[in-house]
Amino acid sequence: MPMCIECATISAAASECVHEPREIDEANRKQTRCRPRIKLMPKDKYLIFHIDAYSPETIPLAKLADYMTEFAALLGRDNAVHFGGLTSGSTKLAAIVEYEDVPKVTARLGDLRRGSAAKDVMKVFEAIDTRLANDNATGRIYVEDQEGSAELLTFPGRTKPKALTYGPFNQEGHLDGILISVGGKDESISIRLQNGDVTHANCETNRTIARDMGKHLFELIRIHGTGRWTREADGAWTLLRFRIHRFEVLKQDSLREVVSILRAVRGNGWKEIKEPLAELADLRGDEDEMH
Repeated sequence: MPMCIECATISAAASECVHEPREIDEANRKQTRCRPRIKLMPKDKYLIFHIDAYSPETIPLAKLADYMTEFAALLGRDNAVHFGGLTSGSTKLAAIVEYEDVPKVTARLGDLRRGSAAKDVMKVFEAIDTRLANDNATGRIYVEDQEGSAELLTFPGRTKPKALTYGPFNQEGHLDGILISVGGKDESISIRLQNGDVTHANCETNRTIARDMGKHLFELIRIHGTGRWTREADGAWTLLRFRIHRFEVLKQDSLREVVSILRAVRGNGWKEIKEPLAELADLRGDEDEMH
């Protein structure tokens, strides 16, 4: 008998092979490829994730595992969704959803289709769509049962319009923050400001301005100058460089306010310092010294 290369059992032995033979050549005793035989309960649903790239023979195992993991996460209901097989042609991952959980799974996919899904579910959808785009593929999820099939969700993948990055642009403006570093050996001196969890590290100025700024280490200041910015594909602005023309010291009630701002920054160690004001004074040292 021919051997089924899907499961390495004899194709004709239906009791052993869970696949359905597609073709058998008794004369040449060819190996045959089988179509998964999925035994559905009368009201179970058969969900198929169709990827229009690769085939079961060509898709890398690690990539297939990634798609399967994300497909499972997208459907949710871990204990009620089961692997249903992998069919030939384009890659088609099948999942069987138990009857009791069909409404929950289809509602979850419906929310995705309408754009009203929870953030964690949207994040999984976007991860799959990005993976498909990187693989030059599109995808869709459709349902099959004893009554037929219907499409539930599509992934644009490679057809999704590419997000654009704009810039860089020069823009006059200012930045606020605590001065945490002044240093450099060249004519252009590097300046760093801390504002909460954000560190402005791409700032620079000349030696004259830097010398005056060094007197205000760990004080809250505002720097004025020209920033070079890009607008990223996700809408966020990235500061490439900021050339400082002048600065001003912002009014504070006391050094305690500076310590409070520093302690608000996660992971910088200021919360563990028992005498922060004394530590701050030691760090400042001689006000004329460059850091």
